Amino acid sequence: MSKTILVTQPNHDLTTNYISSWAQKVIKIAKKKGVKTAALKNKRAKKSEFISINKKIKPQLIFLNGHGDYDLVAGQDNEVLVKAGDNERCLSGKITYALSCRSAKTLGKISVRHGAKAYLGYNEDFVFNYDVGKKSRPLDDKIGELFLEPSNLVVSSLLQGYSAGESWENSQNDFKKKAIAIITSKDKVMINTYLPNLLWDIQHQVCLGDKTAAF
Repeated sequence: MSKTILVTQPNHDLTTNYISSWAQKVIKIAKKKGVKTAALKNKRAKKSEFISINKKIKPQLIFLNGHGDYDLVAGQDNEVLVKAGDNERCLSGKITYALSCRSAKTLGKISVRHGAKAYLGYNEDFVFNYDVGKKSRPLDDKIGELFLEPSNLVVSSLLQGYSAGESWENSQNDFKKKAIAIITSKDKVMINTYLPNLLWDIQHQVCLGDKTAAF
């Protein structure tokens, strides 16, 4: 059976523009690996489309980008895609990575309880800084890269054959590497502004479910 990944890429504000733009790098890796890729961009990142495509292609890996809360992940214009107590079973049998705020806290736990192989994400807000001068070109933003590159290493690692637990560790290590680089730079702006948010993301990124699960 060919491997398949389903990616959501809403784009209706600065945050979703950033995370969906950076998701393109992951999609490029998937395609290079010969992985069948379904990307729900912009207005396609809505619940009906997500549920329909998920049923149709039966992806082994789901990469959710969007705003979230403890019990949900949203898509375009904050339309709820997956919510605990509603349709968390759509993640059953799959590995999911949610680049969204808070969703691992409740949705992640409940999805694992209802059959998800693994759920990786954040149990509190995912925070990142960005360069105001680059906000129209997220992929050129070196400040945003400090956060989004290690975060997306979860999915790129899964695509490389690492397990869920190993992919989480790879991401954690890259976050820490960037944090150490900031500390050793002795740049006061970076230390006072960016470092606390990097440390926050490290602390609140989790891997739930079967850590040996692989794509």
